[in-house]
Amino acid sequence: MTEGSAVILDTSAILHARDLRALSSIGQLVTTNYVINELKDIRAMVVPEVLNITVYEISEKEIELTRRNHHIPRLLSDTDVSLIVLAMKLRDKDPIVITDDSMLIKFLRKLGIKYSVVFLRRH
Repeated sequence: MTEGSAVILDTSAILHARDLRALSSIGQLVTTNYVINELKDIRAMVVPEVLNITVYEISEKEIELTRRNHHIPRLLSDTDVSLIVLAMKLRDKDPIVITDDSMLIKFLRKLGIKYSVVFLRRH
C-alpha cells in the first residue's frame, strides 16, 4: 500500500476501530452513502465529519450491474456491494477495504481487492 491509497471503510470499521485516525495516516478515508445510511449511533454518525471521510454516492444501478457482472449473490448486502463498486472505481488509488465481514472478504479476495480486518468476531 502506498501513501495516498484509498482506505475504504465498511460500517464495522467505523463502529469497531479503536482509532480511525491511525488509518488516515495510510491514505484518504472514504466510504459510500450506503455505509453512512447504516450509522444510527449518535457517536458513529459524527465520525465521517470529524475525520473528514469522503463519501461517494453509489447508485442502485451500479450495485445491480456489479452483482450481475461479478455473480454476487443477494447474500451480500447492497452496502457490501457498494464497497466493491467503490474499490473498483478507485483502482488507480490502490484501495484497501477495512471490514470484519467474512462474506464480503470472500468476494474481495475473489475479485483481487485488498482488504484488512479491523475486528472479526469469533463464533
